[in-house]
Amino acid sequence: MRGTSLGVITEDQDETSPWSIGPLIDCASRPLIYFGMGWSRAEEASAYAAGVADSMGLNCFDVQQDRLRP
Repeated sequence: MRGTSLGVITEDQDETSPWSIGPLIDCASRPLIYFGMGWSRAEEASAYAAGVADSMGLNCFDVQQDRLRP
């Protein structure tokens, strides 16, 4: 079981959650938050995070692509 910002991920939810670590709030440090993502849903989760960041006037840096997400 892993934690998320909303609580603990059960074994049943483990395969469907895009997050590889948690709780997500533990990955926040000053102006940054690191979202660890599982490979199977990384593109989907990264695109979602970039969209949310953009809607809030924030930047989203993709470590794997070594660039800011559009």
